Amino acid sequence: MNLKPSRVGVWVFIIGCGLGLAPCPAALPELNVTPWYGHFLAFSNKKFTFGFTSLAEGKLTPLGRSGKPLNYQLVLPLAFFVEEVEPNGRVVTKRILPTSLTTGDPATAKPGKVSFRGKVTGGASFEGHVEAKHGVVTVGGRILERGTLTKYPLRFGIQVTFPSIYRSVPQRDKREVKAFEALLKNDRISFVWSDGKRVNLTGLGKIAAHSAAINGPGITELKVALSAYQGRIFEFGATPNSHIELWNRLEQAVHAGFVVKWYSDPSHDPEGNARLRMEVQ
Repeated sequence: MNLKPSRVGVWVFIIGCGLGLAPCPAALPELNVTPWYGHFLAFSNKKFTFGFTSLAEGKLTPLGRSGKPLNYQLVLPLAFFVEEVEPNGRVVTKRILPTSLTTGDPATAKPGKVSFRGKVTGGASFEGHVEAKHGVVTVGGRILERGTLTKYPLRFGIQVTFPSIYRSVPQRDKREVKAFEALLKNDRISFVWSDGKRVNLTGLGKIAAHSAAINGPGITELKVALSAYQGRIFEFGATPNSHIELWNRLEQAVHAGFVVKWYSDPSHDPEGNARLRMEVQ
């Protein structure tokens, strides 16, 4: 790949800014207190911490029985995005341009809410909202302008990613495999579809998280209980005019990782009042 010197500089700035390696002149305000340097909003209680950075990137960190953060590999990233849906079903994700971010709110480490605006690749603009209080994190937003993305439908969303949580657990012989299977015995994912049907997923089998068999007409309530999180239960809820979908690129076991995607319905909620609610019990 040959880039002219000037283009190299541009790419270094964009990549460095996105990774936090270079300053972003239009990034959101930052806290200047330990341990929340670089965060726009921060919240913590006895069960989890939630940080939302000046680059509009979230991180939910569950706390173990000792009250300390669990292994960093168990952290749940949160991201805002805009998707372009092509007629053949192909979905192209448009990522946030860090230098486009603006807000009228100060950074805060107190229970409360913040709002911000920004643009994604392709020029579409959006607004986002983050609130944390009473042990609940609430997020939402909407598309404001389409920019140059006028050819295909756009949809606004927020995603929370569950990582592959047992990748460091050894399974070298029958004894270790048996111990691993016992570890998974109490792992559960349960959810409620928008039509009221309840679904429970258990066991070691692989699932196609993105399939209609899993997502149905859309999920409104979701609970995730995985042994690696030391008894913590993650609860998600979609308020009216929005829904949740589970997604993964490959068919695989739940413990190997999956994505919780939330979408609003702009045809019924043009003002963007719908929200995704998250709690850790």
